Amino acid sequence: MPQPVTIYHTYASLSDFRDYLAGTSYSSNWTADTNALRRLLFQASRRIDQRVNDNSFGPFTATRYYDIGNGPYSERLGAAGLKSSYLRNDPRRSAAALGILPAAVIVNEIPFGAWANSITSVTAYDDTARTTNETLTEGYANDYFLLPYNSIPYWGFKLNEDTAKTFSGGQQTLAIAATWGWRNTTKSATTLNGAVSSTTTTSITVTDGSTLSEGNTILVNAEQMYVESISTHVLTVVRGVHGTTAATHSNSDAVVYYTYPEDVLQTCLDLARVEYRNRDMGVQQTFGGEIPIAFPTNEARSILKTLDPYVAYGDLSGAIF
Repeated sequence: MPQPVTIYHTYASLSDFRDYLAGTSYSSNWTADTNALRRLLFQASRRIDQRVNDNSFGPFTATRYYDIGNGPYSERLGAAGLKSSYLRNDPRRSAAALGILPAAVIVNEIPFGAWANSITSVTAYDDTARTTNETLTEGYANDYFLLPYNSIPYWGFKLNEDTAKTFSGGQQTLAIAATWGWRNTTKSATTLNGAVSSTTTTSITVTDGSTLSEGNTILVNAEQMYVESISTHVLTVVRGVHGTTAATHSNSDAVVYYTYPEDVLQTCLDLARVEYRNRDMGVQQTFGGEIPIAFPTNEARSILKTLDPYVAYGDLSGAIF
């Protein structure tokens, strides 16, 4: 399932990349190629997302819609007027006799098709026309449990066996509003040095610009912004990214930036380094003449294999009914 919003999360910052290329802390006068290097990191981050089934390692908010079932009870049981659908078992989790799945197997487990950090709302509509609906709530005394039970991110949910609520067959009859992504962690950076009085301005001033770097996604109150460039303490940003809404902010409001798993950060650096070293060589399958000494395409593939544990986790997802 494709991501419903544009993802800007860049898993390594420009400062990370310059330190990585330099082998130690880079010289403070290395200010050239800011946009070119940031774009390399952005590109590497999107390749990472594609590798893990179009998921994101940073949070974004969106509502996802799901088709449910294979028709109403009345088609199978002759019970006139009943709207609720059977949910077919996901064939990846079933071992039916002789490989044939029974026609009327009820399952109460719904894969999200994405990683989720928190659920805002779950709405079940009566039919494709969406004329009526009911809201489901989490908990053993309510309607559903999040899966897995004891860790984040979630990849699905399971109906409580004691709930009276159910799902109805049709298109987009299930709507899940959530904060999606592998994790939602931030690190304190600085504060605003002056109010942000406009929802359209792309320049904001902070107290200490050295605590941030190009490629960071920052959070000010409830608004996420993507940092494209920094001039001392003035940030040039993309406003209201990842499903958040551009808003006004007050002087001294806290500015934090998102962090990502260390192995994902390193993968981003490694991928960007391959492209950085290749930029003067053009598109080459191998380097080194008759006896190749480097295989950039193979190297990139090998780097992406470090994400296989995340790919395996993502394979648990995917809505199949």
